[in-house]
Order: sequence, then structure tokens, then C-alpha cells
Amino acid sequence: MPPSNATISRWTGYVSTAAHLIRRDLRVFRNEFWGKFIDTGILLFTTVTIFAYFLPSYGLASEYGPFILIGAIAGFGFFEVIGKVSLMIADIEGDRTILYTLSLPIPSWLVFVYIAVSWAIVSSIIALLMFPLGKLVLFSQFNLGKIDWCKLPLIFMASNLFFGFFALWLSSVLKKMSSLTHLFVRVVNPMYCFGGWMYSWQSVNDLSWAIGIAHLVNPLLYVMEGMRAATLGQEGYLPFWFSFLGLCGFTAILGWDAVRRLQKRLDCVPSRFQPSEDLVHSL
Repeated sequence: MPPSNATISRWTGYVSTAAHLIRRDLRVFRNEFWGKFIDTGILLFTTVTIFAYFLPSYGLASEYGPFILIGAIAGFGFFEVIGKVSLMIADIEGDRTILYTLSLPIPSWLVFVYIAVSWAIVSSIIALLMFPLGKLVLFSQFNLGKIDWCKLPLIFMASNLFFGFFALWLSSVLKKMSSLTHLFVRVVNPMYCFGGWMYSWQSVNDLSWAIGIAHLVNPLLYVMEGMRAATLGQEGYLPFWFSFLGLCGFTAILGWDAVRRLQKRLDCVPSRFQPSEDLVHSL
């Protein structure tokens, strides 16, 4: 049975409200764009320069520069997670401005999805601009001819959506601000170091089949392997579609659990009303 006109109108209102909220966040982000771009650019330049030009004199493979470049671009959004989690927990423990957003006439689950998607869009803007900067740093070492322009947008969007929903999930799991002192050491750093940033999954699997299998529980591995398979060629990396689908699976599971936890934590009540046009335009 096709949806009724009332249902279509209601969902159109929901999507319109979420879109206006994202536009609001992008206007706020515009004020801090250059600061983030400069900071990220400096971090990329120093990291890639060391691995591409200095360390090869100690026997490091010459193609390691592009390998590290893609890993750095893929992982920048991961380190943004800490800031996003800290802001959300601080808000939940403090002013609770999120309650205003939850008071809008849209389902509470859509509010949390909007937050994760908004975070993903912001992190993807900076990460996307690191590709031309990386080309300038590596020159001919970074062969653009190897990029699969159909696969790269898919894994790039999936990666940033994962970062957004992973940050949302961490926000739902951590109970108080004091827990943030352990976040980097116990979660972010181990996931990053054992997520394939400095090595490929194939190299670990060749060393030990058991260790290779154990690495597959780390969702960041699928980000690294998928991004490198799409930009440097498939050889030597996990199959692209395995990485892509695995990352989508982790995103869906973490997103579902994050929404469930946050709804319970904030005592959310499902909304049954359609956003008014005046309310939407006021955002």
C-alpha cells in the first residue's frame, strides 16, 4: 500500500527540518574553517614529509609516502571524534542545549542521526581538501591515475559517516566528563595504531593468520584498507567491497545502539507532529 499524502508531507517536513539544522551547523563551521584547515594541513605536511622524504634514507620503501598520505587523510576524522564527544558530554552534563533540538517536532532518533551526519559532513570537508595538498607534497609519488573515481567517493562518505556515528556512540557510552581522560589512551590510540595506519592488513596476515583475523574486529581497519584500495590500487589490500560493506555494518550497528542509549539517557518522547513552516525557517 503506497504511503498517504499525510505521511509523505510529514516526512518531507522531517527531512526539511534536519536539512535546516545541518545548514545552521555549516554556518557555524564556516567561522572556524580556516583555523581547522591550517592545523590539519600542517599536520599532514609534517607527517607525509617525514615518511616520504626523510625515512627512506633509513631503508623505508619509496612508495611508503602515498601509503601514509592516504592513511593520514582517512584517519583525520577519527581524531576529530574526541572533540565532538567532549562537546556533547559537556552539553548533556551542563546546559543541555540538545533538549531544544529534541523539542522540535521531529522524531528523537532523527535528531541524533542529524547530529552524526552533521559531524560527518564537517569532517569530510577538511579531509577532502587534503587530497590536493597531499599531491603538492608528494608530486609524482602520488599517482592520481591509480584512483578509482567510482569507489573513492563511496568509501570516503562511508568513512566519515562512520566517524560521525562512532562519536555519537561514544557520547552515549561515556557517562561523565571525567571519562574523557581515558578516551584517547584506551580507545582512540589503540584503534588507530592497530587499524592499519602504518601497515596493511595483508602484512599482518602474512605474519600471523590469527593476528590478521583479530584485526578484523577493528572498524578503522576497513577505513584504511578501503581508502587505499580505492586510491592506490586493489593489490595488497582487503577487497574493496568487503571493506565498504564491513564499514557500513559497523556504522549501522553503532548508530542503532547510540540512538537507543541516548533516547533512554535523555528520556526522549517520540514526536508525532509535523514541523511548522515558521519553525523550520527560524532555524
